[in-house]
Amino acid sequence: MNSKGDSVTAEVFVTDRLAKRNVAVLFYAQAILGSQQSINIILGGMAGLALAENKALATLPISVMLLASMISTGPISLFMGRYGRKTGFLIGATSGLLGGLFSAGALYVGRFDLLLVGAAFTGIFRSTHGYFRFAAADTASEEFKPKAISLVLAGGLVSALIGPELVRQTTFLIDSTPYAGAYLAVVVINVLGALGILFLDIPTPPRKEKGEKSGRGMKEIFSQKKTIVAVICAMVSYSLMTLVMTSTTLAMTNYGFTTALAADVVRWHIVAMFAPSFFTGAIIVRFGHLRVISIGLILLGIAGFIAVNGVGIENFYL
Repeated sequence: MNSKGDSVTAEVFVTDRLAKRNVAVLFYAQAILGSQQSINIILGGMAGLALAENKALATLPISVMLLASMISTGPISLFMGRYGRKTGFLIGATSGLLGGLFSAGALYVGRFDLLLVGAAFTGIFRSTHGYFRFAAADTASEEFKPKAISLVLAGGLVSALIGPELVRQTTFLIDSTPYAGAYLAVVVINVLGALGILFLDIPTPPRKEKGEKSGRGMKEIFSQKKTIVAVICAMVSYSLMTLVMTSTTLAMTNYGFTTALAADVVRWHIVAMFAPSFFTGAIIVRFGHLRVISIGLILLGIAGFIAVNGVGIENFYL
């Protein structure tokens, strides 16, 4: 009997028991907290259009949200490294809650600047939301890590059903203030999500000694051509995807489609974002990173071609 092998197996079991609990919490958080992502994308431009004196600035709230997310991503990562994932995610939920409150208040009093403040808080939430999948791997064994990440990403499919449905049910909940009801729903979402995060149990990593090297430096990372290619492709693809998502709801309502139908289009967009995550890893292993990236860019080009060649409902869905 191999006592060493038995001890390793027992250690993996104990580790993954905690990991599975954390995955359940993060799946819940991804499903609940993640649902506000679609709400903000669907209504950001429409709320901006309702409040901005210069209608060309209608999508500025979404730009502010993405900018705030970009700026806060690095600091949030450092904060989590020092104070833990749970604290970081709770700050994210609090930021999302404030984003919903400021946005609802902006619509109630008719102030575009408050909508931008709400968008900035929402952006901070987005930066924390991006770390859910990484947190899933923190307490998992090497064998369980891929499954843990996939299970958390599966919560995105649930959020794709919840968010757009909340838009359908709450957009005109307050007759005198369209869209405010949906932003108040965002407040509730963050409260419910924060309650779930309280059950997260990921130990804070030990602090490194002063002068101790921590991973590779940025200079070393960006000295690799493949890193530069990946960053450029990510910039292009994310920019194009944001352009499509931001303009879709405005374009659809402008051409006479209902907000509910626009929400359904965004729903299927998000489903298409998360569903492939279950098998893209295998595809990348089979065909390589560059080929898969190229296919993704080609698909974005096809989406743009379809978008500019018609305004029928099938164009928006495709």
